[in-house]
Amino acid sequence: MHSDAYFQYSGPVPRFAFGVLVAALATWVAVLLRSPATVFAMAPFGLGVALAVWLGGFGPGLVAAVLSVVASDFFIVEPGSLLSLGRPAEAAAWFAHGFAWVGFCLMAGRVHRSAADAHTRRVRAERTAAHADRLAELTAALAQARTSSGVIDAALQEPLHALKGDAGFLCLVAAESGTMEIARAVGYQPKEQEARAEVDGGLKSPAADAMGCGAPVILASPDAYAREYPAGASAGTPSSFSALAAVPIILGSRVIAVVQLEFREPREWSADDREYLLALSGRAAQALDRTFQLEAALRARAEAEALQARADRELAARQKVELALRSSETRFRALAARTERLHGLASALSEAVTIDAVARAVVHHGSKVLGATNGEIWRLVDDGSQFETLFSDLPQPDPPHAQNVIDAEAGLCATHAITTHKPVFVASFDEWQERYSTSAARAADGGYVSSATLPLIVDGAPAGVLAFYFTAPVNFEEEYQVLLISVAQHCAQALERARLYEAAQQARAAAETANRLKDEFISIVSHELRTPLSAMLGWASMLEKGTLDAPTAERAVRSIRDNATRQVRLVDELLDLSRLTSGRLTLVTEDVDLRSLLHGVVDAIIPAAAAAGLELDVDAIPPVMLRGDPRRLEQVFFNLLGNALKFTSRGGRIGLRVNVFDDSAEVRVCDTGAGIDPGFLPYMFDRFRQGDSTPERRYSGIGLGLAIAKELVEAHKGRIAAESPGVGRGSTFVVTLPIAPRRADEQLPRVDPPLLARDSTVH
Repeated sequence: MHSDAYFQYSGPVPRFAFGVLVAALATWVAVLLRSPATVFAMAPFGLGVALAVWLGGFGPGLVAAVLSVVASDFFIVEPGSLLSLGRPAEAAAWFAHGFAWVGFCLMAGRVHRSAADAHTRRVRAERTAAHADRLAELTAALAQARTSSGVIDAALQEPLHALKGDAGFLCLVAAESGTMEIARAVGYQPKEQEARAEVDGGLKSPAADAMGCGAPVILASPDAYAREYPAGASAGTPSSFSALAAVPIILGSRVIAVVQLEFREPREWSADDREYLLALSGRAAQALDRTFQLEAALRARAEAEALQARADRELAARQKVELALRSSETRFRALAARTERLHGLASALSEAVTIDAVARAVVHHGSKVLGATNGEIWRLVDDGSQFETLFSDLPQPDPPHAQNVIDAEAGLCATHAITTHKPVFVASFDEWQERYSTSAARAADGGYVSSATLPLIVDGAPAGVLAFYFTAPVNFEEEYQVLLISVAQHCAQALERARLYEAAQQARAAAETANRLKDEFISIVSHELRTPLSAMLGWASMLEKGTLDAPTAERAVRSIRDNATRQVRLVDELLDLSRLTSGRLTLVTEDVDLRSLLHGVVDAIIPAAAAAGLELDVDAIPPVMLRGDPRRLEQVFFNLLGNALKFTSRGGRIGLRVNVFDDSAEVRVCDTGAGIDPGFLPYMFDRFRQGDSTPERRYSGIGLGLAIAKELVEAHKGRIAAESPGVGRGSTFVVTLPIAPRRADEQLPRVDPPLLARDSTVH
């Protein structure tokens, strides 16, 4: 009921008892407010009767009126007596009060009944309108859905909203097997969602019953669910839900889906609710059928369009093939007529192997075939901005024209031919001067009148230019142009073949080098693995025989441990390389204090430097914050300092310097050790490369430390370089890393004194 339209008492006290309660309350108020004037004393009784009639109706109002008349006589008119009216005025007031409020009860009762009837009709109309609105919203939502997923959402969301459900799911029924699979579920907690992950149509559950009987299954309370499904099927209602409705979506005579709506509180299902569920069953089925048909039509249309496009492509391809066949036939006839003239050129090109030999053969034999005075062939270099002369039999004038490389400027015939991918034919010197002034100036030096400049196209891209010059005017008719283009094509193919041959030779040389490096690597790794393994096996054999005394046995254990550590370090390097090459190395980045990191590395190598009798020179390290993986950065500097220790003889010196710039920090590791051959510097950071890779080499290792250091530095967006003035003159490794951006509120850390004083010596 609407509070702004009609009020009616509906509390726990019976309606007539409510009238008695109101009369008693009015009597109490009248006694408290007793007035000498009877009229005013009767006012609380009148108000009480009016309240009882308005809230309770005619019956409670009449009870309150009768009790008010009796109470007013007993408590107000003649306190302590009934029907003992001494004064006429009091009697008149008493009778007037009684008759007036009885009459008021009669009139108010009629008004109350009319209001109640009107209220009932209005509530019924509002309920009917709300039901119609729910159906209209359901119909509109289903009608607006254009896909089956949209219909599924609407068929689940709209009933939950209209019936104020708490959760629900929609499962589709397979046509062949009859199994159900949940297509959409909303409102469930994770555990509840897991309980509904699978819906088996063969088990007894509300959804299975709705699918089996083709009618909605409605349960109003947990007791009703327990009676219907005592075993508690997997798709049933858990303890957190109290009511549910399972509605089958029927298309024709087959159930295609089931919607199950669940409520956490018990509820009564009205006739409108049941009618709404039936409407959901039919209209959702129609919407699903419509979207299924639409999607099937769209798929059929897409397949038809794909077939049509395929047919069009095949037709176009067939037309292209037919056109190519006709063109090939025409070209074959033309080439047959020119075979004799091209035979010499073809023989020369077939014998030429290198690019230089091909260029000479093209110019010499091509000039004879075409009747040209001279010719030259240029190759594009510097991304097409310059021409390089491969061969030219033109008379070579004095500089500046006698240059091997010229710019591809606008006044050259060759530039126009490269830009347009088309040959340039100049029939007269006047035309030459008018269109290509730079080429005309070059032609004037040689006394040429006509020219043919042909682009050399390889795989659709220009690779160079072939030019022939004539001292007499030439009429470049169509047949002659075809001959010139044919010569250019043969030249382009021969040049590409020569280029591929030279590239193959280079690749073969590179492969041989790689194979040699592989053999060297296998030899080095085998040696590095076998040396400590042999030592471990030898000591282990002696330990097994029990022939060693206690000091020697302790030495044997220490040797086995050292050699095993050496092998572990070697395997770690191989694993690091594998992770780097496969992209599986993950950097755990954080803010890194470079000074603390380098201090830790230097502290760790001090004993080794002292044992090797080396001088360790470390300058004061300024405070620098980096962004990176501290463990991997330590690995980089351990590799560099370890390298310096390994290649520096006793009495040598190792230095560590740090320079800070605006956006980067530079760490320099210097030593006075064996140095690096200048020819080996470009390969210093290659994998498995060593300056001395012979089996008799002095230093151990497999050549991975510097390669891994380079990969790690570049992973931190830095760079590493090696410097050396030569063998025996020491070396320097420079690592440059970006500095982490400093926050506005960050202060520079305090500068500590250097780890070791400059020129200090560790023995």
